[in-house]
Amino acid sequence: MTDTVARVSPNPKRVLTPDDAETIRAAMTAHEASYERLRAAVLDAADHGAGVRALAEFTGMSTSTIQRWKNERGS
Repeated sequence: MTDTVARVSPNPKRVLTPDDAETIRAAMTAHEASYERLRAAVLDAADHGAGVRALAEFTGMSTSTIQRWKNERGS
């Protein structure tokens, strides 16, 4: 028979510090801006004749994402 030992986490959960929150918020904002630039660049390339499969292969994104972006834009 083995004894059960309660384990205490070496890093207890804590509340997000204001500095951590601000750092994360800034990173999220930068990510959103970068995502919008990528979307715009992909749609521009599609306007210039690039195919959905070529764009998906180049970006590593799915063809359905590229197609959805095109449909959302209305083209």
